[in-house]
Order: sequence, then C-alpha cells, then structure tokens
Amino acid sequence: MKHQIIQSFYRALVILFFCMTSTFTNAQEKEKSDKKVNFAAIPVVNYSNATGFSLGAMGQVFYKVSKTDTISPVSSSGIFGMYTTNGTWFGALFQRFYLNEDRWRVLAAVGTGNINYQYFQEIPVFGGGFIGYNTKANFAALKVERKIVGKLYFGLIGVYSNSKLTFDLPDFIPPELLTSYYNMNSLGYTLNFDERDNQINPYKGYNISFKNNFYRDWIGSDNKFESYNIAYNHFIPVKSSNDIIAARFHAAIATGDVPFQGQNVVGQDDIRGYSEGRYRDNQVYALQAEYRHRFKNKFGAVAFFGLATAVETISNMDNAPILPGGGVGIRYMVIEKMRINIGLDAALGKDDWGIYFRIGESFGR
Repeated sequence: MKHQIIQSFYRALVILFFCMTSTFTNAQEKEKSDKKVNFAAIPVVNYSNATGFSLGAMGQVFYKVSKTDTISPVSSSGIFGMYTTNGTWFGALFQRFYLNEDRWRVLAAVGTGNINYQYFQEIPVFGGGFIGYNTKANFAALKVERKIVGKLYFGLIGVYSNSKLTFDLPDFIPPELLTSYYNMNSLGYTLNFDERDNQINPYKGYNISFKNNFYRDWIGSDNKFESYNIAYNHFIPVKSSNDIIAARFHAAIATGDVPFQGQNVVGQDDIRGYSEGRYRDNQVYALQAEYRHRFKNKFGAVAFFGLATAVETISNMDNAPILPGGGVGIRYMVIEKMRINIGLDAALGKDDWGIYFRIGESFGR
C-alpha cells in the first residue's frame, strides 16, 4: 500500500512538473529576448523518510547588476519556504552578487527554522538505531571573494548561528540531558580556482575550492573547533554541449571540540537519496558522477550515482559505513540565455530515498 502511494505521489509530481514547464513556455513567448530581469519559481514538493512529505515554494530573480559589465555572471536574489508533515518548517532569503567584471563575488543568506530529524547512532550491545531530534535554529552568513590572479579567488567568511537541540529519548532520561543550546559563530577564509564556463550550469571546465572556518569564544561560539571543506567539480562535454559528464569530490572535516550541531552530514547535493542529517559525524567524504543530456526542445534528463561515508576520524575509515545513492531526473530550461534549469530528481539511498525539486543543477555553484 505504501509503495502504491509513493508511486502515485511521484506520478503527480511529474504531471505537476510538466504543467510548470508549460506555464514557463507560455510566459517566455511573451517576453522580449533582451529582458533585463528574469524570474523563476517552483513549488517545493518533496519526500524523505525523516521529514515526510514537504510543501513549499522557491523563487529566484536573475539579473545583471551593471549594463556595461559583459563578463560577470548573472546575479540573483531568492526566497525559500517549506513545511513538512512531521512539523518541520524552514524559511530563508539569499543573495548572490557578481560585480566589477567578476572581480568580486558576494554571497549572503539569512534563515530560521524548526526542524524534526533523525540520525543513525551505533548503540553498544543493541547495534545501530535511529534517534529523533528537534532543532530550532537561526542563522546568517556572508562571504566576500576577490579575484587575486587569473581565475583564483580569495575570500572572507562570517557565520552567525544559534540553535536549541532537543533529543527524542526515553522518559527516564533527565530533562536537562535532552536539551542543549548552541552558539556557533565563526570566521574563516576561502580559496577558489574557477575554470568553469558558466556559474549556474557549466558545460565544461572545473573548479577547486578550499574553505576553513574557525569557531572561538571571542566570536561568540560555545565550542572551540575548526571546519574544513575541500571540493573538486569537473564538467566534461561529450560530443557536444548537449551531453555532459559532471563529477564531484567533496570532503567536509571538523576537528577539535566538535558539538553535535557542528558535525557534517550526508545528503544535500553530494549524495541524493538520503534525508539530510540522518547520517552524520565529524568527517564526511563523498564522490559523485552525473550524466546530463539536453534534448532539442529545452527538456533534458540526468542520471547520477555516488558514494559517501561519515566517520569520526579518518583513522576509523575501515569501519566506516558505505552509503550509495543514485537516481534519475528531468530538466527544463526556463531561461535559455542564462542556462537556468528547473528540475525534478528521484533518488534511492541505503534504506532511504527522496524526491527533489530544484532551480539550477547539483553542485553547479
């Protein structure tokens, strides 16, 4: 019965996706080709085992900051809101600027939410099991990058985050052990070498990025630790730009007095098919490949597969869980000049799965 419900839900999403593309097509026929501002909006109708069905909306406005700047990619402003059947809700605003012939890049985001999740925990004698938890959180982030030579960018990062974490554990556990409060403010820097031909939907090229954030009491952080992120993305055209092989390696590492909220999680764009936060630890490593095909009528299709693992330290790699994830998706190019796609992905993981609406491509930015 549950399997039939899921199939019906997915079919409904596909119908909704095609209705959306029809709406976009009709709207585009009325637009002028030299339109200065473009808008894309999609409903967010997803499913994961941890949060249940979710309903929301995401919208983005794409534009050029300067009419005379022909080098910078398009800037964008966006809003996102979501509510799920398990009581989770989340909202965010985000802004991305490309300025002065792409010499400056600025990313800002603010958000708040009340999130009900699960995570996998090894329990002595009993084996592994999933533990539920609730997070009430607020955050704000700012990243400013400057081109220093060639395609190399250096940037500074600031993050503000406070949260209340409550675990769903048996009643005999003292209440003071069930709830924790975290302030995780940080400063950091980033290095990014970017050879991609497009920031939103690359057809060729690669980029390598390194990010280091440090959390200290003088910034307002309750725990003293550091986080490191290393990412390598490569895009290879096959025959023409209609067929692309995209590959990504990502390592997310936290060291020091790492709190629960400071751990890295499997999910997001790295490995689809997992409820974000269900598998987590101090270090997460992920490798993923995706094949993208674009048809002549603006539609496209993707197929993807990846592997991830979550460990406390790299010395524990021998006992680390291997988490495969893969799936397929459909695409529709709503703004051809800017290569902006909307898409629907379905993915399977290890005892988990998910369905995702999106604007843009996975690990495209």
